[in-house]
Amino acid sequence: MNGGRIRSQNVHDIQEQVPQQRAAVLLGLSMTEIRRFSRLAGLGHLEKGDRGEQVVFIYDELLRLCLLAAQSSK
Repeated sequence: MNGGRIRSQNVHDIQEQVPQQRAAVLLGLSMTEIRRFSRLAGLGHLEKGDRGEQVVFIYDELLRLCLLAAQSSK
């Protein structure tokens, strides 16, 4: 609290991360396809966690992956 007011975080400041496997399911892609698209576009980053390192994406990157996948299916 700051001066009696509660400081709220801006929703846009919080970037949710989605693991690669979940991103593949959400986008209807195989793990091979999502890996290929993410490498081609330079999307995603390694995040260290309890299960070791894994590739994660933020929502903006998921949108970009979705657009890439849609373009490649034409």
